[in-house]
Order: sequence, then structure tokens, then C-alpha cells
Amino acid sequence: MGRRGSVLTLFKTLSNQTRLDILMLLRDSCLTASEVAEKLKINPSTAYRYLNQMVKAGILKVLKTPEGDRYDFSSVQVFRMLEAAVELLHENEKEKKISSITSVEESSGSTKLLDMRGQICPVPEITTRKELEKLQPGETLIIVCDYPLSGERITSFSLREGYEVATEQIGSVMKIYIKKP
Repeated sequence: MGRRGSVLTLFKTLSNQTRLDILMLLRDSCLTASEVAEKLKINPSTAYRYLNQMVKAGILKVLKTPEGDRYDFSSVQVFRMLEAAVELLHENEKEKKISSITSVEESSGSTKLLDMRGQICPVPEITTRKELEKLQPGETLIIVCDYPLSGERITSFSLREGYEVATEQIGSVMKIYIKKP
């Protein structure tokens, strides 16, 4: 972003939904103000104003082309920052999905407890995978672990493999409920 922009200016600039929508469009390709306006269905002067605000903030740069001025990210770091924000958003959505699952404890299927406290990576992960292979539809595996990375990994791979997952943090101990659909 360069010396011109401060962190405060950056976040003030990004606090506007339309400017964020513009940046999301620019993830795919650099665009003219007219193209931005057309894609977002906004007034061309509004698109131009927002694009120029982001140029002044050091977020975007102008590329002179025969078709007119095209707007692009000012640096790879700005693009990476946006990508990281999108990834974070998806992480938060995943966490919302985790925490909104109907209470696994109230499930009618049987439950099995796997106490992995005191174990560090890769033991909890390997043991959990073996136990998940034995799980029948409707059954729930409850894992208790105190190694944070193992808790994150178990939650992540269980979700990727299609299990219903709920987590509970009790001090330094993570309780993970994994139900086979």
C-alpha cells in the first residue's frame, strides 16, 4: 500500500460495502470504472469516485490502456490481504455451521468417548480417524483433547469428510462431538 496509506485509512476505506464489492470484482481481473458500474449496477460516477478513493488510499492503481483507465490492486500484498479476508470469512461461516448443528448430545444414536488429554499430535488425529471408520450412521464420537492443533485438525478433517461437528471449549480442553449422518 505504500507510505501514503495508514491502517486507519485502509479500514475506513474498506468499511464501505460497495468498495468491498468492487475489490471482490477485481480479484478476477482489472476493470474500467464503466465495467465496475455495469457489473455492480451502480452509477458510473459512483464507481469512478470509489475507485479513485481506493487509488488515493494506496489500495488500487490505475493502468493506462487504449480502452481507458483500468483499475487493479496496487500490490500483491493487497491482493493477498483480500484473499486472506475471504478465507477468514469462510472459516467464520464454517464455525457458524459447526456451532449451529442441532445438539449432538440429544442425538438418538449411541455415543463413544475418546479421551485424548495429554496426547499430542499426531496421536489424537490418527486415533480419531480409526474410530471414525468404525462409526455407524447416527452414532456420535466425543473427543476430549487438550492439544489445540489436534482439536483444530480433527474438527477440520471431520467437516471435510461430511460429518456433523459441534465443539465446546472448556478452559484448555476442547470437546468435539462428531456425528456420522
